Amino acid sequence: MIKHFGKSGKFFYKIVRGIDEREVRPDREAKSVGAEDTFSFDLTTQEEMNTELEKIALVVQSRLARYQLKGRTITIKIKYHDFKLITRSQSFDEAIDDLETIEGTAKQLLDSTDLLDKKVRLLGISLSNFNYPAIRTRTDEDSDQLKLF
Repeated sequence: MIKHFGKSGKFFYKIVRGIDEREVRPDREAKSVGAEDTFSFDLTTQEEMNTELEKIALVVQSRLARYQLKGRTITIKIKYHDFKLITRSQSFDEAIDDLETIEGTAKQLLDSTDLLDKKVRLLGISLSNFNYPAIRTRTDEDSDQLKLF
C-alpha cells in the first residue's frame, strides 16, 4: 500500500481494517441538520414524493427545534432508481426553522427537477448555514491578488 499510495498507504491499510486511533469528537459543531428516507419501492408519482417530503420535513423541523437551530439554506437530495444522485438548494436572507417553509421549499425544489418518467428511491431534506457570516469590507491588504512589486 505504501509503495502504491505513498505515505497515505499506511493509513489506508489500517482504516479498511477498522483500525483508527484518532480521538472521537462527539461534540463537534453541527454543519447541517437533516433527514432522509430510502424507500423499499420506487416512488413514481409526484404526489407520493410530496407525501414523503412532508414526513421528512417534520423530522427535520423537530430536530431543529430540539437543538434550537435555524438555517438559511434548504437542500433536498434525490436518488433515482438507477442510483443517480442530485441535490437542489435554496438560500434565504433570514434563518428559518418553521415546518411550512421547509416543506414548501422542499416541494418547490422537487418541482424544479425533471421528474418525467423518473423513479425515486431516496428523498432527503437538510438545513444548513446556521451562522451569519461576519460582514466585512475588503481592503487592499485583504486582497487575494498578489502584488508584482
